[in-house]
Amino acid sequence: MIRSRASKSTSGDYVETVPEDMLQAERQERIVDWFDHNVGGSNQELARLFNASVSTIRRDLDALAARGIVRRTHGGAVRTRQQVTEEQSIVEARGTAVEEKRAIAVEAARRLSAGQSILIDTGSTVYPFAQLVADLKIPLTVVTSDLMVANMLTDKPHIQLIVPGGLCRSEAFTLLGEPGFSFLRGLRVDQFFMSAQAVDEQCVSDTFLELVTLKRLMLDATTHTILLIDSSRFASRAIHRVADLTGIQEIITDDGLGDAEYQRYLQLNVKITRARTDVPTL
Repeated sequence: MIRSRASKSTSGDYVETVPEDMLQAERQERIVDWFDHNVGGSNQELARLFNASVSTIRRDLDALAARGIVRRTHGGAVRTRQQVTEEQSIVEARGTAVEEKRAIAVEAARRLSAGQSILIDTGSTVYPFAQLVADLKIPLTVVTSDLMVANMLTDKPHIQLIVPGGLCRSEAFTLLGEPGFSFLRGLRVDQFFMSAQAVDEQCVSDTFLELVTLKRLMLDATTHTILLIDSSRFASRAIHRVADLTGIQEIITDDGLGDAEYQRYLQLNVKITRARTDVPTL
């Protein structure tokens, strides 16, 4: 007898009813279809959606990763992206590659020392880092145009917080335009902790032109930029070039980046660090 059930996704929508004895090839093709509409998922979520065991889903994801369709992450997978045309929503982005972003944040925090001035970019990848900055208790001057980052650092006695200002971007937490852009042109800081939608062996890129302008101004305000980017965003490119790799002093990613790809960046003389996802705290 074939049994089936309807499953509910994290967004609250019900997905197609899935037979419990679905053949492996058919199940994997349905997983591929699911990744066409979702950036990433955990082993547990996919097991529920496709009515399979977690171990079965792990094998399916390994097979799809071998075909280059998805990239494995700690506890799940994300779709492989070649050309990025749209940003994730903040809610979606914050729920993707959570362990990887936390590991990146821990490694990035090791680059901080008392008395530094730093720029923190906008976006979900830098939020765990900003929270660590708030908890470290070492004196820092922090400049950010992200309201969520600023909220994390508000009323922290060890943080001198500067928010340049501007118009809040629709459906995001980023302040863009004037007077912030003019302020950044006159700024000089020790380090810039940057995020991006995509990176390949030529450049860092992003999807929204005015946001790219903000990032370029921040790049100009420092001589030491550290790109914080999870492994799912490698080998892809968004429409707007932000900076050549020669303008980035270090890339910090997670240990989901494969050895071959990691070695290619080293051969390009790019300093790149893979943060371990099994080291959650400093």
